[in-house]
Amino acid sequence: MNNDARNNVRLAVIVLLLALIAWYKPGLKQYQYQYLSSLNPEQVQTIVIERQGIESVRLTKQGQHWLMQSPYPLPANPLRVKTVLALAAKRSYSSFDVPDSELKKYALDKPKLSVWLGNHRFDLGSEAPLNGQRYAMNIQDNIHSDKNTVHLINGAVYYQLRAPVDSFISPSLLPPDADLEQIQWTGYSLTLKNGQWQLKTSRENAGIQPDSVVQLINNWKAIQASRVETRLKVTPGTLDGTQMTEKTITIHFKLNNREQTISYHIIQEDSQIKLLRQDLSVAWWITPQQLKRLTEFIPVTKTTKSSQY
Repeated sequence: MNNDARNNVRLAVIVLLLALIAWYKPGLKQYQYQYLSSLNPEQVQTIVIERQGIESVRLTKQGQHWLMQSPYPLPANPLRVKTVLALAAKRSYSSFDVPDSELKKYALDKPKLSVWLGNHRFDLGSEAPLNGQRYAMNIQDNIHSDKNTVHLINGAVYYQLRAPVDSFISPSLLPPDADLEQIQWTGYSLTLKNGQWQLKTSRENAGIQPDSVVQLINNWKAIQASRVETRLKVTPGTLDGTQMTEKTITIHFKLNNREQTISYHIIQEDSQIKLLRQDLSVAWWITPQQLKRLTEFIPVTKTTKSSQY
């Protein structure tokens, strides 16, 4: 081996050693992030959110999906559930011990927000000055201690968890995994019999193509409301004191081997459509274009406010 070859080998070894030193950084301690807890969200089956001054929310996991138990027995918004579960793994930017007598300083003596993920309880207190972070405690960590470990976490989660209950309700018009069996609306009935969809109508020339039926069913499963509205003032035949028309869509489906029925009352307000469930006083807001995709056969008619689709 000539001198040039030897020098190249030596140079390659030196470069390799320098790369290894840069990668492993011998003698330097790697910083480890702290987190509010080590709880695995996949193991959580129940969620309770206690919110001082506003209604609490209770959720339970059924199979792969989350269902709200209270205040409304409806499928839960999966994005909101993801936000709640993420609380357990929030990064702790710093932590310190506080005796019971000083918890009031951080609004953790009577927290405005407490979240149970299964048997694990997390309390959120006041906002820290200057940085917008929020004081929080993992109560499980403090059970066997005479002090309380207070963490500082990202403060945005506090407002997400105290959001109106509407945001915790799924914007979907059907429960997950629902198997549609019948759709009924004014003058029409679309029914699944022996694996085939059949249309019954009192109107002339109302034939349908098989592909359009498949698309209609897919639309019911895919379309989501832009907004869910709760606490509506509904009395027989009226909404917020306004007389309602009789136009409804009734959905029959099977879920977990049980026959279920949902009736939506169609109401137009300005450029939006409300699909109102009178039994729960809850409405899902969609566009007129979405309503057309959900019905196809529904005619243009006057609405509660003398406007037209």
